[in-house]
Amino acid sequence: MDKTKIVLVGYGSQGTRIAEAISDQPDFHLVGIGLKEPDVFAHMAFRKGYSIYVTSNEDVDKFKESKVDVQGTLSEVLPQIDVAVDATPSGVGKKNKEDFYSKYSVKSVFQAGEAFDVADIQTFMSIINYDDAKKSNSVRIPSPFAVSLMRTLKPLDVEFGVKRATCTLIRPGSEPMRGHYGPVDTIVLDRPNVAQNVLRDEMRQMLRKDVTFASIAVPSILLAVEVVVVDLEQMASAEQVIDLLFRIPRIILVKSSMRLHSTDAIFEYIRRVARPSADVYELCVWYEHVEVTGHRLKLVQAFDPHCVQTSEVIDAIRALAGREEMQESFNRTNKALKLLSPGIYP
Repeated sequence: MDKTKIVLVGYGSQGTRIAEAISDQPDFHLVGIGLKEPDVFAHMAFRKGYSIYVTSNEDVDKFKESKVDVQGTLSEVLPQIDVAVDATPSGVGKKNKEDFYSKYSVKSVFQAGEAFDVADIQTFMSIINYDDAKKSNSVRIPSPFAVSLMRTLKPLDVEFGVKRATCTLIRPGSEPMRGHYGPVDTIVLDRPNVAQNVLRDEMRQMLRKDVTFASIAVPSILLAVEVVVVDLEQMASAEQVIDLLFRIPRIILVKSSMRLHSTDAIFEYIRRVARPSADVYELCVWYEHVEVTGHRLKLVQAFDPHCVQTSEVIDAIRALAGREEMQESFNRTNKALKLLSPGIYP
């Protein structure tokens, strides 16, 4: 089988991770990276050996002056491409669609920073609408917060029924290489009706239940944490919920009693036993914090807001290429990214 040919446009905090994930897939060929500025990320891409394509001929000289070799322009490479993955800053993807992807009839994957109307499938998750994406030209990946919530809420709804849920998100105020953006020695309550509105709309498309959100930024650059309280339709025990989560791919249970009691501990554990990059693709649910009282369930879960959704990006590429069924792609992605098998760790 011929490999699916891909160009990645944008190489920031998400793009760097997506590029490595694409490169890990034996059935994919990352033809190159589309860039506009010869910044530190462009130098990182060049040193990694990726072919660089610029948005226009006018940008070539800037890259040459910065000693970054350019293979050509997006307009030259896109006619050879099966799928374009856009990982540019919010709003740029829609312009790229108008200027490039639609012009060259290239199927495309967009990130959560884009407006819903940028794609045919507005909130793609492989377990929900993979088959629909096979008949589409573009998909938008939901926010990492929505992806992480759906990892647990969807199977809980199937098994026990979900009446409503409340989620408090404790998110890193910044990220590596952007530490100066984050809060220092403070905790900031995010404004309501901003990010939560997008998250609420994403959740409504994937799970038509009443979900209430609050979001807090803390001085951290590692994983985010969600405290989720779920009202179930059926009675359940903590043991039944744990047994369910124990069987769900892309979820692992971690034990505080074994010193995986913090985000930095999970980060270090993944880095040592799963993948040196420490990109945490799994949703990590704390075993001891699965609590049930009557119909009410409490979960506390950690995830990497930069890459918990990366496996969905990979599945989206396969769906748009139309070469595999959902379960085959799902399993292939998990294997190539070396996701930990469902279970209790360590």
